[in-house]
Amino acid sequence: MWVDMKRWTILLALLIPVAAAAQRTTEVSGRASVGAEYKIVKGLHLNVSEEIRTGSGFSSLGSLRTTAGLSYKPAKFIKLGAGYTLINPYKTSAAAFNNPRHRFWADVTGYLVLGDFQFSLRERLQLTHRTGDFNVYQSTPDALGLKSRIGVKYKRFKAVEPSVSFEVRTALNDPWGEVTSSTIQTTKGGKTYYPYQFSGYTHVYNNRYRLNIGADVRLSKHHHLEPYLLLDSCSDYEIDTNSDGTRLYTATTAWNETMGFVLGLSYTLSF
Repeated sequence: MWVDMKRWTILLALLIPVAAAAQRTTEVSGRASVGAEYKIVKGLHLNVSEEIRTGSGFSSLGSLRTTAGLSYKPAKFIKLGAGYTLINPYKTSAAAFNNPRHRFWADVTGYLVLGDFQFSLRERLQLTHRTGDFNVYQSTPDALGLKSRIGVKYKRFKAVEPSVSFEVRTALNDPWGEVTSSTIQTTKGGKTYYPYQFSGYTHVYNNRYRLNIGADVRLSKHHHLEPYLLLDSCSDYEIDTNSDGTRLYTATTAWNETMGFVLGLSYTLSF
């Protein structure tokens, strides 16, 4: 018991100064997507879309995302969904796409209509498989996350339906470990570290908060346009270890905090 308490005390002592030193960066980027929604039978729809995301400052290509999914609405107040997204990050230095990621997701959405307002609550569970070479003690190969979103849409107007939503993403299996000695050690290159023991993918915490303000613009019966502004606050916990997971470097920044402002536009054809 005393040993465990001592290790926790050491770890907290290390994290306090690096957390205080964390810096928040601001990024402005854009997104545009084209999609189609096909009614298979009443309540059951097939959805496909292609989305392009820019890098920070609109100066480069960020990624391409191809999505296919199914949604089923057994009743007016509930909708079920599942799908797959292929994420292709673009590496500017190599001028090529590399290390694609595969994302599988399933969600359930509940609806409540009060007058001209439609309230919704969505819970989405997603699994993202990462490819390529990376440090498995710093990043999870198969990241599991829960995205909880609450929203409201104003439906009084026929052609335009303004909406606002707030979403929280919870990381369910990020890497974690513990410092095993309070004595700072040094590598031959002069980099200092603490002896570290990896304890598995057990770190659970909220790492993203999103506010989305937009509107569903109905151009015609089958054509929809959705402009939106997304405020994206991301606080990822970073662990800087060696490739064996036995050293925790003291130069690490515990929290990588980013505030993103995203201008987006999506078009959907329904038939």
